[in-house]
Amino acid sequence: MTFDNPLAIILVILIVGISVAVTIFSRRFTRTTADFYVAGRGVSAVQNAMALSGDYMSAATFLGIAGLVWLYGYDGIWYSVGFFGGWVLLLLFLASPIRRFGAYTIADFVSGRFHSKKLRLVAMMGTILISVLYIIPQLVGVGDILVILLGWDYATGVIIAGILMTIYVVVGGMKATTYNQIIQCVILWTAMFVTVFLALQQFGFSYNNLLTEVPGFTQPGNWLDFQNSFSLILGLVLGTAGLPHVLIRYYTNPSGKSARWTTVGTLLIIGTFYMMAPIAGFGSRAILGDAGGQNTALPLLAQVLGGEAFLGVVVAAAFAAVLSTVAGLLLATTGAIAHDLYTSLLNPEASEEKQLKVAKLSTVAVGILAIIVGILAQGFNVAFLVGLAFAIAASSFFPVLLIGTWWRGVTEKGALAGLLFGIISSTSIIITNIIGLHGLTSPAILTVPLTFIIIFIVSKIDGKIPPDTDEFMYKVHMPIED
Repeated sequence: MTFDNPLAIILVILIVGISVAVTIFSRRFTRTTADFYVAGRGVSAVQNAMALSGDYMSAATFLGIAGLVWLYGYDGIWYSVGFFGGWVLLLLFLASPIRRFGAYTIADFVSGRFHSKKLRLVAMMGTILISVLYIIPQLVGVGDILVILLGWDYATGVIIAGILMTIYVVVGGMKATTYNQIIQCVILWTAMFVTVFLALQQFGFSYNNLLTEVPGFTQPGNWLDFQNSFSLILGLVLGTAGLPHVLIRYYTNPSGKSARWTTVGTLLIIGTFYMMAPIAGFGSRAILGDAGGQNTALPLLAQVLGGEAFLGVVVAAAFAAVLSTVAGLLLATTGAIAHDLYTSLLNPEASEEKQLKVAKLSTVAVGILAIIVGILAQGFNVAFLVGLAFAIAASSFFPVLLIGTWWRGVTEKGALAGLLFGIISSTSIIITNIIGLHGLTSPAILTVPLTFIIIFIVSKIDGKIPPDTDEFMYKVHMPIED
């Protein structure tokens, strides 16, 4: 094993050391299930905005968007547009109602809305599927960057990252995850800003001058046709508003009002970040030419612009991105297994101590699974893989959450039919595309409208509206504390 950049190793170790220190500090605050899952619901709007941003600015965005723009040019920008657009929907329609309901997981929400164990079970399975699909590209990203830039074996990088993020979720829960994501948000945003600043400096700080150096990459069509572009954007925008690990962070806010301000702050942070990511991609194409890489264009650009020192910073930032995002995903998946399955369905009388033990064991199990699948997924573009998770979330959770929150006429059977159809249809289209049976890379253009239609039709036919629907609507839309 050879280490080509000692500074990068030092900075990665420093990031890990800070994360471990924060985790040890946070352990004293993780005594109950509420502490473990939602940090005692005491995270302020500013803290949560930074934590959400650190969670969301994953390896897929930090490495993947720049890599796709380097590879395909204009078509890669759709990922920036889609990743950002979903937050507007969250602000307008879901953030405040979800927090006002007050729960630990998305399965809690749909089960509480419709009083259905079947819905809880399906929501749990959907959460695990989406979260694992999202975890995979984070580990692929860290494996790729450590292989090329530090000389590590791919599997070694994936294993080390997987072990670290599992440890600090098990030990510190949501409180440690929140603090670490705040720190990692600052690191990621700063690293991207400095990279873009140095890149634009090479072209007189003129974006137009930069684009003139990449004439074959400034028009759409290098990768996706109109149908696939539209479907991709739809999946990314609606998928953001249906991602379990994003939505559960709203349960950490003290009120619905705080949840709304969290979204406003997140929009500001990630909005500027996603404006910079495509610039870094075009800068990579202009400066590196064909010497970039689909997951390594950004760090290689940093090496050219700032030398080994700045390369070390970007490598450390990428590592931080993986730890931050995977920790949030682990909590979502753990909540699905330990809370939704074990505590809510299998053993409702479990003690607080028993629930915490199961939650931590579930985290370890999911961490091991993520490492194995991450090793097997070597070679895929990280942004593309994340897009698949978004498409499933857009086709399943988003329609059920939106229509369940705003239409009193939806029934248990309607929500269950929509959730099942969304998960099965989107997953099937993704699999059949990967094996080459058709050319639709993102299923959202078909599955999202069909899911809404199915929910509406089945609900109308069923007609059995939950008896406490009016109470639910009042609780999530007109709370006294706001």
